[in-house]
Amino acid sequence: MSGQTIPLIYINYPVGTFSKEKRDGLAETLTTIALDAEQLPHTLFVRSTTWIYFREYAEGMVYHGGKTDGRNVIGIEVNAFEGGFDTAAKQKLFAGFTEAVREAAGLAADDLVPVYIVLRDVPPENWGVFGQTISLNDLRHPPENAEPV
Repeated sequence: MSGQTIPLIYINYPVGTFSKEKRDGLAETLTTIALDAEQLPHTLFVRSTTWIYFREYAEGMVYHGGKTDGRNVIGIEVNAFEGGFDTAAKQKLFAGFTEAVREAAGLAADDLVPVYIVLRDVPPENWGVFGQTISLNDLRHPPENAEPV
């Protein structure tokens, strides 16, 4: 098991939504939420296999209802192993990610959190990492001495 990966997460957001410090904290929080929801161990190796890409969009590049002056929505795309999340785990992930975004964006507890999350269940044979296919079982049971990627 040379290189495994769990969710590939893409966060799309309008410019100015998160400071660098908030992005750093959000990445840590989302990694923990994803590991918990997918029932993966919190080892340095498994944490190192989570990839989060932040994609900031310039003013005027985010449209709502066909116009640029609407609500600034944050889109999160999660690509994960098929079978890694049952319905309850998906709800845990959606709720946890939404709350983490609320905090990172500085929204009040009673504010509507403008976040849309899409979770794609990817069949194991469609995951290619470092020239190999991998499985959810490999991640749930990594060797004790597995070094971070």
